[in-house]
Amino acid sequence: MPSSWTVDPNTLAALRLVEAEKAFEQGDLDRALIEAEELLDEHPIHPRALDLVAHSALEMGDVMMALEALNRFIEHHTPTARILHAVAVARFQAVDFPGALEAAEQATALDPLQTPSWYYQGLALERLGKQTQANGHFETAAKQDPEHFPLIQNWDEIPWDHLLESALDLLPQPFQVFLDGVPIRFTAFPAVEELLESYPPLSPFTDGLYRGEPPTNGDPWVNRPSHVTLFQANLARPSLEHAELITRISGALKHEAMHWLGIVEPEMAE
Repeated sequence: MPSSWTVDPNTLAALRLVEAEKAFEQGDLDRALIEAEELLDEHPIHPRALDLVAHSALEMGDVMMALEALNRFIEHHTPTARILHAVAVARFQAVDFPGALEAAEQATALDPLQTPSWYYQGLALERLGKQTQANGHFETAAKQDPEHFPLIQNWDEIPWDHLLESALDLLPQPFQVFLDGVPIRFTAFPAVEELLESYPPLSPFTDGLYRGEPPTNGDPWVNRPSHVTLFQANLARPSLEHAELITRISGALKHEAMHWLGIVEPEMAE
């Protein structure tokens, strides 16, 4: 009768960690997540596995999974500045701006050169209505890394209505017809209540949102949104170049129209 054998649990854990690390480095986030979660099944508070789950989930847009892993990490381990920054990002995406500010402040207290955390302090303060304080943190981030965190100022002086006309012209003709007569408004940021209407919450970085409910029985091409709001500060943050802004505005309008109409990207060719 053949003898049975099993892999030593520590060896198996090490192998899974190697595979998770490799997958994460290669950008294969699904596989990294699977390997790390399997490791957590056997070792529920394994620090590196929790780290990999959190960062993989964040990059995949699963904020709630990331927060769950990060909260478990902090409960059982001493967080590094990198982990605290991930907490700040996750809380910001979950529309917990005070929590994001707190975590980002803790990150820079541990490591003043944790540049992204200065930036996220600025983002959180900005959403909390403290623009002067936010500007100071944006300046710190820009001084440390001007390439990745350039200062974006005076977005309110951009001729948004003029850019909107050009952006509408970029849309496919059916979407131009769909949006004809739908009021398009501009404001700085999405309201917290708007973001929290969905679960998980909508990203604070969203460029536009329609208002209204797509009809369940009627024709969505006829029963259209009450209006679409575009968010100037989000649109302007990557760049103030007019050509790029026009492209982003057009993309935001196309996204909202497609969502209302129930069109997914592969169907666009048809």
